[in-house]
Amino acid sequence: MNFSELLKIEFMKVKRSRILPLLIVPPILVVISGVSSISMYMTPEYTNAWSAMFIQSALLFGYYLLPFSMVVVCVMIANRETKNNGILKMLALPISKEKLALTKFFVLLSFLAIQLLIFFISFVIAGIIATKIMNVTENIPVFYLLTWTVKLFATMIYIIALFTFQG
Repeated sequence: MNFSELLKIEFMKVKRSRILPLLIVPPILVVISGVSSISMYMTPEYTNAWSAMFIQSALLFGYYLLPFSMVVVCVMIANRETKNNGILKMLALPISKEKLALTKFFVLLSFLAIQLLIFFISFVIAGIIATKIMNVTENIPVFYLLTWTVKLFATMIYIIALFTFQG
């Protein structure tokens, strides 16, 4: 069995789970709360509104909600596998455990990327709304926002690897 078939099987296993709503809720929640709380302090002459809003949102998300949601996703996947002895059936196939773990690692990385993409998009939308309401004329620093979102992804790779290859 090749790697792409294993990925297809892993995504099929989590297809009907509630992982996608779990990936959507934390980024939107933290962005709305972060942007709304920082928008109280913004004035039209504020020069660094976007970075202040991003730091406000990313601190809570990066330190607490992102690792916590990835733990919950791992638990949901593990629960799905232990139900009806699914993991025993997978391990009975002629597949190496390392290949199976690497497949799970890429599935978790894709869920992480989806969650960070949702965070980035919801932040840009909420930031545009907040700056329009507060009459802040600063342009969207897309490269700045994208750079820090990619850095969040890069720092989480190690944690995802720990979750995947722990045993």
